Amino acid sequence: MSAEHAIAALDRLIAAAPPADLDGARQAFEAIVTLRDQLASRRRAGEAVAPALARVNSALAMTWSGAIPVAGFRSGRLERAKALLEGLD
Repeated sequence: MSAEHAIAALDRLIAAAPPADLDGARQAFEAIVTLRDQLASRRRAGEAVAPALARVNSALAMTWSGAIPVAGFRSGRLERAKALLEGLD
């Protein structure tokens, strides 16, 4: 899973009209979590990916912590999360 895949999933979620597209939310969440898990494995193997891992963890915290608003996701937070992931590949 790449940052590009996670960004594309966030783009689809941003484009979805409220209320939240739960399938799109699940896809975006899974893409970012998979990217995070891959980076964590690479870090444990000794690769210098700590800055990228911190950015992905920040994106997860920014978008998925707390309850999902009934009216949909906060597009500003999704945009900021997307910006954190850009340039990671």
